[in-house]
Amino acid sequence: MHRGPRTYTMRLPASPPSCLLSLALLVAVLATSPASGRPLPAEQEGPLAARARGVPATLSLLPAEQDIEFPPIPVEQEPQAEAPAPARTEPPSRSSPHLATDAPVSTGAWVMYGTFSLVPLGGMYGASRLGGERLWVTASEAVAGSLLGSVPAGLLFLQSAEAGGRYTELEVAAFGAGLVLTPPIAALGTWGLGELAFAGSQDRGRAFLGALGGAAVGTLLGVVVHGLLEEVVGNRGTLQWFRKSIALGFIGAGATVGYQWAGGGPRERPR
Repeated sequence: MHRGPRTYTMRLPASPPSCLLSLALLVAVLATSPASGRPLPAEQEGPLAARARGVPATLSLLPAEQDIEFPPIPVEQEPQAEAPAPARTEPPSRSSPHLATDAPVSTGAWVMYGTFSLVPLGGMYGASRLGGERLWVTASEAVAGSLLGSVPAGLLFLQSAEAGGRYTELEVAAFGAGLVLTPPIAALGTWGLGELAFAGSQDRGRAFLGALGGAAVGTLLGVVVHGLLEEVVGNRGTLQWFRKSIALGFIGAGATVGYQWAGGGPRERPR
């Protein structure tokens, strides 16, 4: 006859004294757990526990009642670069950039002045050889053209020494008027003296046109030579009269050469 499996049950003896002892131990454990969770005083707290709370280990070893003052840590500041002092600029001078008025004239400048002054004299001599006129007559005609032409030719040299090479609108207008008026007036002086004071030319109309063309060429050359001599000396005030005389000599000599060449020479002188 088959029998089913048997079930065995383990039973502990329940005695009142052992249960009371277990309950007393549980109450004691629960009563002491809140006290153990409080942090220890600073005097009894170890370095590791203080470091776990974020306090440096060296500070945790010191007594809590002692106030410690730490000296300020000096911070070295970087030296600031000194700003460079602004360079002192001299105010622009209003005077002319040329040399001083009393500056000596170099030997080369004197040579150039003398060389250009010989050109009008050579023109007077050449005019006397073109038509067979006497030298003193052609010289007189050149002087007459230079003197009469000097009136409007003064407009060509109006630029002041303080301008420093710059021209104003008024000076430009005066210079243009001088270029237009100087040739006809200088030609009239040369032609009038030759026709009225001396024997005159063989063709008066052509003689005047020749004097006009020669005076125009002489005016342009005189302006160029005047400016060149001015730059050689380096000062507008030095030898200014000499430069103007040379320029006027170019004008008078040009008018005389044109007058003698276009007029065909003097007429036959009565015996």
